[in-house]
Amino acid sequence: MTTIPKPEITDYIFDRLDFNPTEKQKPILECRKRFILVAGGEQAGKSMIASKYLMSRFLETDEAGLYWLVAADYERTRAEFEYLTQDFAALGVLSEVTKRVDPGRITLADGTRIETKSAKDPRTLAMRAPDGIIGCEASQLDLETFHRMRGRCAPKRGWMFLGGTFEGSLGWYPQLFQQWQRGGEDEQSFSLPSYSNQYLYPGGKDDPEILRLKAVASDDFFMERIEGIPSPPQGLVFGEFR
Repeated sequence: MTTIPKPEITDYIFDRLDFNPTEKQKPILECRKRFILVAGGEQAGKSMIASKYLMSRFLETDEAGLYWLVAADYERTRAEFEYLTQDFAALGVLSEVTKRVDPGRITLADGTRIETKSAKDPRTLAMRAPDGIIGCEASQLDLETFHRMRGRCAPKRGWMFLGGTFEGSLGWYPQLFQQWQRGGEDEQSFSLPSYSNQYLYPGGKDDPEILRLKAVASDDFFMERIEGIPSPPQGLVFGEFR
């Protein structure tokens, strides 16, 4: 059973981490629907936002929590794993962390654990149910893995955060993005454009480098890889995603 922490607790955590979300990041980090998909442009900071999302929710459980970082292979969990290690250490609650990510484990002072999981070994997704799951580079996961993760959220009514860059505009990931754009009681999707990363593109959408990319790239490439919006072939009809 989870409880929603007061917004000031999250604010306190972010203040301690010297993290100030951008306008594009705030609605993602404040969303408390159970299933969230973030389609990010290249270098948009998806791994960082995913880790900060977990940081904003790890105090929701009344007892020691369990969280998973799931990717197509262990190496793709590394960025989130390292961000979380740094942040928990900065908060002074880090108890133990493995040097490796294959598998990796972060243990906090209260016994909360964050574990890495590889989709290459489905057995790792059949263990004790977690309180929350981060899907790292989620667009590279297959549909079966998504269903496994969704099923593991059920016992504890846990949450799932999927983050990734579109690898084309066909397949389960962009289709799920489109469905969740409409929002629902439990689902929501967001786009996080490359230019929302103010450290790389201080000029935002009008940053000179973004304007150069837009001038030379195809419309489909710019929409998918920079804007974080799928661009399926015109006239193509999708069946309803279930």
